[in-house]
Formats: sequence, structure tokens, C-alpha cells
Amino acid sequence: MVTTALFTVTLAVAGLALIFTVGKSLLNTLDSSAERTGGEVAALVKENKLPNPVLAGSGGVSLVQVVDADNRVVAASPGGYSAVSILHPGELARIRDGRPLTISGDRASTGAPVRVVGVRADVRGVQRTVLVATDLDRVLDSSRLLAHILLIAGPIVVLMMAALTWWIVGRTLRPVAALQRGAEELSAAGLSRSRLPIPAAEDEISSLATTLNAMLDRLDRANTKQRRFVGDAAHELRSPIASLRVQLEVAERTSHSADVGELTREALIDVDRLSRLIDDLLALARSDERGALTSRAPIRLDELVTDILSAYQDQPVSVQPAELTRVIAIGDRNGLQRVLVNLVDNAVRYAHSSVRVGAGTAEHDWVYLSVTDDGPGIPADKREQVFDRFYRLDTARSREAGGTGLGLSIAREIVAAHGGQIQLADNHPGLAVRVLLPGHS
Repeated sequence: MVTTALFTVTLAVAGLALIFTVGKSLLNTLDSSAERTGGEVAALVKENKLPNPVLAGSGGVSLVQVVDADNRVVAASPGGYSAVSILHPGELARIRDGRPLTISGDRASTGAPVRVVGVRADVRGVQRTVLVATDLDRVLDSSRLLAHILLIAGPIVVLMMAALTWWIVGRTLRPVAALQRGAEELSAAGLSRSRLPIPAAEDEISSLATTLNAMLDRLDRANTKQRRFVGDAAHELRSPIASLRVQLEVAERTSHSADVGELTREALIDVDRLSRLIDDLLALARSDERGALTSRAPIRLDELVTDILSAYQDQPVSVQPAELTRVIAIGDRNGLQRVLVNLVDNAVRYAHSSVRVGAGTAEHDWVYLSVTDDGPGIPADKREQVFDRFYRLDTARSREAGGTGLGLSIAREIVAAHGGQIQLADNHPGLAVRVLLPGHS
């Protein structure tokens, strides 16, 4: 649009300049022809051979007059004014100085304006001036014709220029669009699965794509090392933590000191929290490396809820099923099981007295899993931040309560890989979590 606008302005200025230049050129040509005719008549005046009437000549000359110093007509061409000069007295001095005039056609008995050129023809001190008037019709017609051509051709040229610019810019930016699509696919697939397309033309965009791919290679290697380190570290920590748990449990059972028993129980709580943190880190490392969705199969969500609730019978709060409807989703059973376990663990950790877990059908062919509790809830302005890794609220949902700050982050990644979403809302009191998934008939 900018290019077309600038081209339109340039074309308009060029068109006006062309009309002015052509008009000026035609006018100069007309003046030169009139001056030749005036020169011929002036020569006759000086030789005292001037006929009366005077021959007008050719080249568009419509009238010739010879006037004296008082602007009285001495001789004139046939059909013209023979008694009255076509100039006003004040205009004669300008004409004698060699400056042509454009006057109304009424003075020369024509319908169009005329151009008057004067040639001095003084004879032995007696002032004589030859006035040659030429019709401007041809000049005006030529200028109008050129203007009409430009008015018709100008928009056509602008449209052609706009189409050409659109095509050239589109062709030029096509590799950029390919890079954009490649970046979108890269974001979805991960660094290790694809790279930006390199255009065939060896230009700046191709060089940019090559440089970006080299940068992505370095980032991929760094991320791979980081994921491998996290996974290896978490895996290696499992054995000593399991051994530490066994030793603490033995010490708790065999100790006869109340202080040692209390200390052992507190240490076991920290060991359990550390064990959950390691499990979450391993889950994140696997998700970053292989993706959160490793398999796809039909899953009965109501059966999944029933299976998981059987493991929560000995909790300090009541964990019961809510509305359970036979619904099926397509996805990874282990992944959705981990989502539900993380949500139920959070709810059990912060509930005052009860937790309810349900499954059913939502609107627009979606199905849902729901987990509600009667705990402190989450403020509305914090419900997006709680999905950040290692984020904890400065409320009852704190580090001391046993959370790792990774459960909701892991759950969201798994649900997003299934094409769903997690919604948080008030339960009055407590928190209501709803997992929406695409349904399967």
C-alpha cells in the first residue's frame, strides 16, 4: 500500500509536469512560427513593400496587424480587424519588449484565446510594430488530449504497479512465511523434532534460516543435556532416598525414645516430600524429552475415577465420588491417571473435611473430570500463576503442606497434549478443578 501510494503521488506529479512541459513546448513552437511570420512582414515594412491587406501566412496564424506608435492600425490581414488594434495601449510596450501575450479570442473574432507575438519594424525613426496572433485551439486540444490519456492510463498503470508490487513482495516474503510456519511447527513439535526450512535461493533469508537452525541446534543440545541431567539426577536419588526411608521406618519402630520417634516421623515427612519431588522431576524430564502424550487409546473416565479413589480410603478427609457418568476420551491412560492423582493429592492436602471426584459430559462434545475440595481455595488473580513450575501461594497451600509446586504444571502439560484444558473456579468454600477433554462416542 505504501509503495502504491508513493507511486501514485509520483505518477501524478510526473503527469502534471508532462502536461506543463508539453504545453510549454507547443506554446514555444507556436511563438517561433508567429515570430517567423512577423519577421517576414517586418522585412516588407522596412522595404516599404507592405501590401494591404497583409498576407497572414501559415502555421495557425489567424491575424496580422501593423500598428504605429499610437497603436493605430496601419495594415492588417484579410478578415481581421483593420481599424482597431487587437491590443490595448498598455500592452503594446510589453509586446515591443519581446514578451508574448495571451488575450481573449473576442478581440480577434475567434472563439478560443489567441497568442500575440510582436516584432519591431521601425522605419527611419518611425515606430512600427507587427502583431501576429495565432489560435491556441491546437495547443489547448493537445494538452486536453494528453490530460485525458493520463487520466485513463494513470489508474491502469497504478493498478498494474500495485499488482506487480503485491506479487514481488509476496514472492519475496514467501520464504519468511515458510520460516513462520516452521517456527510454529517447531514450537509444537519441540527442538529435537524439526528445524526451520531453508529457502532454495542463496539470499539473506536463506542465511538467516541457516543461522537460526544453528542456534536451534545449540539450544537443543543444551536442553538435551539439561533434561538428561535432571532425569539422571532424579533417578540416582531414588535409591538413597528409598534406603533412607527404610532406615527411618526401622528407627521409628525400634526406638524407645519419644524424642527420637518424633524426630524420625518428621524426617519421614521430608523424605516423602523429597520422593514426590523426584517423581515430579522425572515426569517433567520425560515429558520434555518424549512429549506428554505417549499413547492414544479409548479411556473410560468414570472407571479411571473409580480405580483411583480406591487408593484414598485411609485419608484424613473423606474422598468420595461425585457425579459419575459413563464417558470416554482418547488419550494416554497413564498420563490422565497422573493428572487425576495430582489433582486429588492437592485437594486432599488442603481440604478441611471432604473431596469429591467426578466425571461426565460437558457441552460441545467435551467430557470432563472434576475434583472439588472445601479448603482455602485459590484467589482468582493467582489461578494462572499456580500452573508455573515451583510456584506456591503464600497461603495455606505452602511448602510446609507438602506440595512440590510441580503437580499442576505437570497436569496442565498432559491435558494440553490431549487437546484439553484445566479450569479453576470457586467451590464456596474451596476450589473446583475441571479438566475438559475432547469426547469420543
